Amino acid sequence: MAALIPATVILSACIQEEPLNAEADILACDLSSDKKILVLAADTAMSVTSITSNIDIPVKLGSNLTQCAPKFILTEGATISPASGSVHDFSNGKSVTYTVTSQDGQWKRYYKVAYVSQELTTQYDFESFILTNGDKYQIVTEVVDGNIMSNWWGSGNPGFCMANGTAKPEEYPSAIVPGGKSGNCLQCVTRSAGTFGAQAGMPIAPGNLFLGSFNVAQALKEPLAATRFGLPFRQVPTTIKGYYKFKAGEQMTDKEMKPVDGKDIFNAYAMFYENTDENGKSIMVDGNTSNIDDPEKFSPYMVLYGKIKDAKETDEWTEFSFEMEPVNGKTIDPERLKNSGYNFSVVFSSSLRGDIFQGAIGSTLMIDEVTVACQK
Repeated sequence: MAALIPATVILSACIQEEPLNAEADILACDLSSDKKILVLAADTAMSVTSITSNIDIPVKLGSNLTQCAPKFILTEGATISPASGSVHDFSNGKSVTYTVTSQDGQWKRYYKVAYVSQELTTQYDFESFILTNGDKYQIVTEVVDGNIMSNWWGSGNPGFCMANGTAKPEEYPSAIVPGGKSGNCLQCVTRSAGTFGAQAGMPIAPGNLFLGSFNVAQALKEPLAATRFGLPFRQVPTTIKGYYKFKAGEQMTDKEMKPVDGKDIFNAYAMFYENTDENGKSIMVDGNTSNIDDPEKFSPYMVLYGKIKDAKETDEWTEFSFEMEPVNGKTIDPERLKNSGYNFSVVFSSSLRGDIFQGAIGSTLMIDEVTVACQK
C-alpha cells in the first residue's frame, strides 16, 4: 500500500514564494507637513520621475527651513534612510541625501533633496545644464547667487525618453549647445518620435522649453496636460526680448505623418496668470489652456499674454521682442502680487503647431540672451 503524503506538504510544494521587489525608487513626496511654506499651498503631493535623483521643493521666499519633514511614497517594500517624515534643517541651501533600499535588499538609490526659495530671475542666457540620472538628457539650469536652480525649466525631453531611450543627450529635442550669440545657447529641434511615438499618435517631438514642469505621467494619457506652465513671480512682466535663429524642416506632416502644405515656423510666447481660484485651489495652465487662439479653452485666470508676431527663417542671430498685453479684462492685484499669487512662464517651441503634432522633422530653433522687462 502506497504511503499517504499529507495535503499540506503537497500544497507547500506547489506554492512558490513571490520574489521580493528589486525597485528602489521615490515615487512621490508628501509635503503636507510643510504646506504653509510651499509656493502653492495646495500642491502637497509632488510626483517624482523614475530618472530623477535631485528633488528640489519650491517654497516661499523667507520661509523658515530649519524644521522641514518631507514624507516619501516608495516602490513596494522599499525602505528609506533617513526615515520618511523625519525633521531636518534645509536652511541656507542645505540638502539631505536619502538612501532608498529595495525590498530584496540588493539595490540602492540615492536622492538629494533640497528646499528652494530663489525668486525667478529676469535674464536667461542658457549657459548651463545637468544630466539626468543615467546621463539620459539635459535639464537646463540657472545659476543664481551661486545656487544651481534645476527646477525652473521644463521640456518634453522626459516624454521623448520614453519613445527613444537610447538617444544621446544631444539627440533629444531640447539641449544646450555651443555657438550661441555669446557662449552657449538653447537648441530646440523637431525630432521623429519613432515607432513608439507613431503608435501612440504622437509621431513628432517638437523641441520646447518653458518655465514650469513636465508631468511625465500625463505624457501618454493626455499630452497637452503634461506641460505645466508657470512659476510664481512677484513682478509684472511687460516685454520679452531675446535673439534667435531658425531653419524649417523640409516637409510639414500631420498627426498621421501625411504631408501637408505650408512651411514650419517656430513659436515664442509668454503668460502671466492667477495661480489660485476663488476658493484657494491651485491653478496650473497647461497645453490645453495656454493657446490664446482657442478662446473656448483659453484659461480664464490669464491676466497678461504676449507672443512673437514676426517669426521667420534666418541664419543670423536676429533680435525678437514682444509685449505683454492684458487679457480677460483682468488687472493686477498688488496684494496678490506681493504674496506670490501669480505665475509667469515664457515658452519656446521649434514647431508652431507641435501641440497637435503637426510640424517638420528637422526644424531647428536656437534661442539666446532672453530678458524679461518688468514694471518698476
